[in-house]
Amino acid sequence: MEIDDLHQQFPLDAQPVQNEGFSVNKIPCCWIITNDEDGKRIKLNDSSMLIWQLCEADNTVGDIIGALQEQFPDVEGMDKDIQRALDELLEEELITMQPA
Repeated sequence: MEIDDLHQQFPLDAQPVQNEGFSVNKIPCCWIITNDEDGKRIKLNDSSMLIWQLCEADNTVGDIIGALQEQFPDVEGMDKDIQRALDELLEEELITMQPA
């Protein structure tokens, strides 16, 4: 079984939306997202943080993939990495996935 098989693949027209109630802090190695209600902390690398930030607007999964592929055209297989990151953000309850 490949690692990609362990993560959901979201439809390109689904809309990931940031959940509210989190504080964001940058430390030298990464980003720390803290749940304001229960104090749970989640560590994100720069790539995951960028994807989470793109969940602020009315972007669809396809919009996020397209924007990052345009920004980083030399990166192969980025769509799978973005799908994996979105699934992890969903698991950590940082986002909610709205159906198309």
